[in-house]
Amino acid sequence: MVKIGRSEMKIVLFKYFLVFHCILLTSLNAISREDSDSLIRQLETLKGKQKLEVLENLSLEYSVGLEADKYFKYSRDGLEYALSEHDSSYISTFLIELGYYYKLKHAYQEALNSFNRSILISTRKGYKRLLANGYTGLGTIYLELNLYDKALANHSKSLTIKEEIGNNASLGVSYNNIGLIYYKIDDPIRALENFEKSLNIKLLNGDTARTILNNINLGLAYSELDGKKEGEQAISFFKQAIKLSEKYNRPHRVGHAYNGLAKVYIKLLNYDSAKYYLNLSVEESFKNNYKLLESSNYFLFAKIAFQEGNYGVAVNYLDRSQALLVKLNDKSRIKNNYGLYSDIYAAEEMLDSAYFYQKKFSIMKDSIFNEELANNLANVQIAAIEEQSQRKLDDKDETISNTKLFNFFLLSVLILSVVLIVVIFKNFTQTNRINLQLNESKNKIEVQKKNLEKKNKLLADAQVTIQEQNDELKNINIDLDKINIDLDKKVQERTAELDRSNHELEKAVKDLDQFIYKTSHDLRGPIATMQGIISLGEMEAREEQSKIYFNTLHNVANNLNNVLIRLIEVHETYQKKLVIEPLDPMQEILEITDKIAHFSAEKGVSIETDLQINGPWNSDKKLFNQIVDNMVRSAMLYKDRGNSVILVKADLKDEELKIVVEDNGFGIQPGDEDKVFNIFFKGSPRPGGTGLEIYTAKIAIEKLGGMIHLRNAAKNTIFEIALPILKK
Repeated sequence: MVKIGRSEMKIVLFKYFLVFHCILLTSLNAISREDSDSLIRQLETLKGKQKLEVLENLSLEYSVGLEADKYFKYSRDGLEYALSEHDSSYISTFLIELGYYYKLKHAYQEALNSFNRSILISTRKGYKRLLANGYTGLGTIYLELNLYDKALANHSKSLTIKEEIGNNASLGVSYNNIGLIYYKIDDPIRALENFEKSLNIKLLNGDTARTILNNINLGLAYSELDGKKEGEQAISFFKQAIKLSEKYNRPHRVGHAYNGLAKVYIKLLNYDSAKYYLNLSVEESFKNNYKLLESSNYFLFAKIAFQEGNYGVAVNYLDRSQALLVKLNDKSRIKNNYGLYSDIYAAEEMLDSAYFYQKKFSIMKDSIFNEELANNLANVQIAAIEEQSQRKLDDKDETISNTKLFNFFLLSVLILSVVLIVVIFKNFTQTNRINLQLNESKNKIEVQKKNLEKKNKLLADAQVTIQEQNDELKNINIDLDKINIDLDKKVQERTAELDRSNHELEKAVKDLDQFIYKTSHDLRGPIATMQGIISLGEMEAREEQSKIYFNTLHNVANNLNNVLIRLIEVHETYQKKLVIEPLDPMQEILEITDKIAHFSAEKGVSIETDLQINGPWNSDKKLFNQIVDNMVRSAMLYKDRGNSVILVKADLKDEELKIVVEDNGFGIQPGDEDKVFNIFFKGSPRPGGTGLEIYTAKIAIEKLGGMIHLRNAAKNTIFEIALPILKK
């Protein structure tokens, strides 16, 4: 008899589970397909609202599947039919669905256009539910683009509208989206607060089937916190998500839960469990074509291999993760990959590679998380708090107004009652005079007295009620005064904080400016001395090797001197005050190119001009010459072939001078286009140049109120400059 071990039994059971799962999915897909076919057949006979409803149902049916083309078809057909019917509500609805389709295809600009069009229509027509959905769509796009402040602003708008219209069922979605933003910016505490609100709302509404994602997100947030208790809490939420996925037959979420469990077990150094759940997650990512999940799995495999000392395996996994993330353009995860690359190469003592990836990590981190983003996020939060306070104040104002109206109504009733009592009394008096039956008259008078006593008591009670309500009004006014004082105090504190920040920033800029200026000038003296000593050494040297060394030192000193000269030029450009005077752009450009011509001839570079300028033009002559000189010298430094050509074109139209500098040199490498205008950036690894030429030109252009743009960087390098005419 063959004994089966526990691990083999688990594998067998897992295979049977997969087979059962596939059979079940096939059955469900067949049922769903039958429903969809029924709706499609109905389209041919329906018109108006009924047809729009069926098109919306078909769009939603294919939005959760893998048939994205059909999702696009029925969303687009619905939009076209809604336009023909002039139905604004459905136009807005189908624009939202098209926005989510474009998001699915990573066509973010088209998605933004669709959501914004829907918001415009919903705002104009007052469709608050659709308006909230439009803002939610915008928030998801900005989250994908790592624009977290804009994402938070739009999700907050959606949340406010849902609270206003009392759409409690969808509040959970907004809180979950806001939690994701805080999770992305490494603020797990605030992420937990919003994820828990989302979960509690869904549980309160009895919507347990839709809490799978909430449990996964809570697990991710807890996994970012340190501590054994937090790790156990994360594991509990991930396992609850898996349990719910199986219970409600929603397997497309389970891969993310497996990935989260692996992440926690890596943190707990339990690599066997981590690998087990990672393998399950990989299987799910392949099955559902989840590229982002697949890249995350490779990252975690790389992390395990790194911690186990298998550096080559770790790099291999990271390369696979990075290839997917570059296509998906997920900067946040790319940043994490750079960090792990740096750690691996540092462990292997490959310090150049470690520094390279650490630098890329820092640049990527700064591009995602910077001071402007933090300020914008803070402003969005402050605006949300102020809006909530304003809503409370409006509610109290409405309560006060209603109370006053009620008091006025009550007073009117009392006056009418008194008048009525007087009339009744007069009637009874007249009756007593006419009626000879004294006994009956006395009885009536007794009854009237009792009624008057009861009404007097009612009047006394009413007066007590009025006094109590007046006291409540006084308390409400006191509360309003306190709120106004608190708001004024917060505004004053924030104003003082901004003033301190501006003062510190101005001081830092001034200190940096003095440092650059003094350093540049103080270093030129020693460098000049060093150049003189090197020249003496070259003259007295007898051996060829010594001459080579002195020549190398001479080149290094010259390069350093050039850098200092350029730094001084940058400083002077920053500090220069504009001197506006008439100048002839054609003459200035020709003089500069002629002056450089002998130097360019030695380099094997020819300079050509095409100048379409007539008459004088007002600008700062020194800054204008700096722009042309630096752009031409930069193009000349990076020639790539024997017949290198630099073409300078200029054209004056509509009081704007356009200058184009084009060269067929080394070119700008793909991925470096955004760095061209950075200080000390050199587009070529070849020696020569300081990396300050284009930067200096850019500063001068901006001081003149102009703009510079790079295009066609893959072939000829073309810089386009636009300068406005300046008035004296």
